[in-house]
Amino acid sequence: MKSQPNAKARMYILNEDIDLKVKVAAMARRLEELELRKIQEVHAIFEKPVQTILVSFVYLMST
Repeated sequence: MKSQPNAKARMYILNEDIDLKVKVAAMARRLEELELRKIQEVHAIFEKPVQTILVSFVYLMST
């Protein structure tokens, strides 16, 4: 069963069968996964231009 909104108090009444600690822990894990994925994407974006610049610099120095 899901939580039920209370229109008067603008709050939710939580049923006893909802384990909030488990849900918060799951959300925290998911957030960490998303943050790690985003960090890996940023690293991938920045790695290629740096490698290209270094190769170009080495090529210029060797000629």
